[in-house]
Amino acid sequence: MKSNIYTLRRLMLVSVVYFVLALSVFTVVVYAWFTLTNTNVTALVSKVSEVEAEYEFYVYKDQLHNGSANLTLVDNVCLVESDDLCYRYIPDPTTAHLIDGSVAPGERFSFAIKVLNIGSSQAYLRLDLGGVESTGYDLVVNKIQTAFLYEVTQISHIIDGVESEDVKNIAPSLYYSSYFSYDSELTYSLVKNVPMTVNEASNSIVVIYFDLYFDPTIYGQDEFGVPYTNSNIFKTQSFIVEHVYMIITANTD
Repeated sequence: MKSNIYTLRRLMLVSVVYFVLALSVFTVVVYAWFTLTNTNVTALVSKVSEVEAEYEFYVYKDQLHNGSANLTLVDNVCLVESDDLCYRYIPDPTTAHLIDGSVAPGERFSFAIKVLNIGSSQAYLRLDLGGVESTGYDLVVNKIQTAFLYEVTQISHIIDGVESEDVKNIAPSLYYSSYFSYDSELTYSLVKNVPMTVNEASNSIVVIYFDLYFDPTIYGQDEFGVPYTNSNIFKTQSFIVEHVYMIITANTD
């Protein structure tokens, strides 16, 4: 009986690797931060049987907060701190100050997560956002998180230093873009079923690009349900995205 239970647990571990990454975004009139924490004992590496992966996190440096229009990490990573319009690698995102100053409606922030499959078998990547919280609101329906769009902008692979075109529309990959709800208990899918190996290439890298966009056309509403005519209801508010859930499975959902 104990042997059967052990075997079942082993099979479950082989089929899924579950990373929980903590991620915080403070917006509007407060300073903005974005942090990433791996809850695993090992730093940025997890291995379960043949499912093994490493990942890196990048934030797009853009003084005007227009977001990235050049969706590639090849020859587009910042070389020095002062570089702009490039992706900055965050070696220790738990302490990095990633977004300076206030955040205003219409601004966009771009991020990239690069995942390397170093196992010996095909695996599939899933990313979710969770733990979304707002503070400083008057009514629940006016939480600032409801004015933010999360958007997957590209999925690509890097093989032998060459990055592919956008493949997010190619099955079995699924991707999602939507607004955060005022319900803080929800989890928001970014991508599912993204193959981590392409054409039997060894050490294939998959890159997920996504944005957070402060929509200037969302205004909230008063206590009678009448929409406001500007974004002032969101002033002095802040919101936090506490988690990125990274799940690596041996099979698609």
